[in-house]
Amino acid sequence: MNLLRNKWTWVIAFSALFALSIDLWAWDWTEPSLFGLPYIIVYTVFLEIVLFVLFLLFSRYYWVEDKEVR
Repeated sequence: MNLLRNKWTWVIAFSALFALSIDLWAWDWTEPSLFGLPYIIVYTVFLEIVLFVLFLLFSRYYWVEDKEVR
């Protein structure tokens, strides 16, 4: 689990999530897709689930109580 304790892993993970949240590819899509919702709503829910998992992993493996220098 050394990879999850690396600062750059989290920088890349959260930066990639931020880049994926910019929805330039679905700017004008309004057709229903899943459960009658537009594509962007389903995509946003998916991104929020990924963000929840990232925060969960971040708080468990990287955010430690002691004051270690990284």
